[in-house]
Amino acid sequence: MNISTKLAQTIVVDMKEIVNQEINYIDTDGIIIASTDLSRIGTFHGGGKRVVDTRREVVIQEDGEYAGARKGLNLPVTFENSIAGVIGITGEYEEIEKYGKIIKRFTELLIKDAYLNQLRSQERENQRMIIEELLFRSPSTDEQSILNKLKVFNIRPHVERVVVVSEILGDDNRLIEENDNLFKLYSDRLTTYADPLLMQNKNKMIMVLQKLPETSLDALLRDLARELQARYGFPVKSGIGTVEDELTGLKASYEKAQTALDWALFSDDKAVQYYNQMDIEIIAEKVSADIAAEYIRKVFAELEDKDAQEYSRIFKLFEKYNGSITQISEALYIHKNTLQYKLNRLKTLTGYDMRRYGDFAVLKLAFLLNARRTA
Repeated sequence: MNISTKLAQTIVVDMKEIVNQEINYIDTDGIIIASTDLSRIGTFHGGGKRVVDTRREVVIQEDGEYAGARKGLNLPVTFENSIAGVIGITGEYEEIEKYGKIIKRFTELLIKDAYLNQLRSQERENQRMIIEELLFRSPSTDEQSILNKLKVFNIRPHVERVVVVSEILGDDNRLIEENDNLFKLYSDRLTTYADPLLMQNKNKMIMVLQKLPETSLDALLRDLARELQARYGFPVKSGIGTVEDELTGLKASYEKAQTALDWALFSDDKAVQYYNQMDIEIIAEKVSADIAAEYIRKVFAELEDKDAQEYSRIFKLFEKYNGSITQISEALYIHKNTLQYKLNRLKTLTGYDMRRYGDFAVLKLAFLLNARRTA
């Protein structure tokens, strides 16, 4: 494995802090590619080349014993049973010999860690490419060409899958700062599921998952939300699209997941919204801004903004408690008579009474459109 000069320089600087001696990293051609003595970078090290050829450590007793070498200890650095390079410690052998095995082991651990990070980055990029092909392709894209590309990544086409879009909420600067940690949190949590795909887009996590029981999906999103809150103080809202049995249907699942997320975002009491549990919200989503404004003006009539906010809360509770005056008044900490007065006042101001089935539907659409407008 050839390592980058950036990683090699990081290694020698870190190792010098342990031994307080000049450290070199020599590649398999015998060239010093990193050193705490910058003047030696790019020069040939005969002792290092000898280590590469023999796979054994080389002790240099005198400067110049090997071309370009100074006295010290040079040790082979191995990765997966191959020579990755040589780590050289400059100094008197008696002083540095005790550090040799430690430096060699630390160097090999750092290289392994860098390799695993590289694999994770490549896997992350592969998943991003797959998701972009599936969810953001243009209408003119040939579906067969997409399927051919997905075969390269062993993505099975005929499996029921669903798209989940989660939006992490919080300070923009902190979200940027924790970007990689947030991705790792989601990635680690999804490893127990079959063939998950994950893509991060700013503060959104886009997941393509094989079909799960609703209880399992709820548990996954609940656990992620709990961990985000505990570790970073970030709340999260999620929208869940429709289950599709073909990869080519996932674009529609994504669009529906985004619609569900939009409604979850301006819902005070809903952190997770399933598209298939939406009803009149689907209609509200398709209404243009101009028509929505006209409808709100017609229904709310004399209702001021502060009144609309208050009645929006009452309406949500009315729906939640199936019209129970007792439960609604208890949730609002007001007397039942006070609640009845407020409901009568709404009827006076708008002409609509949420206690009547026909008026309930009219008011629900108005409150939904108004919530979307002010979100």
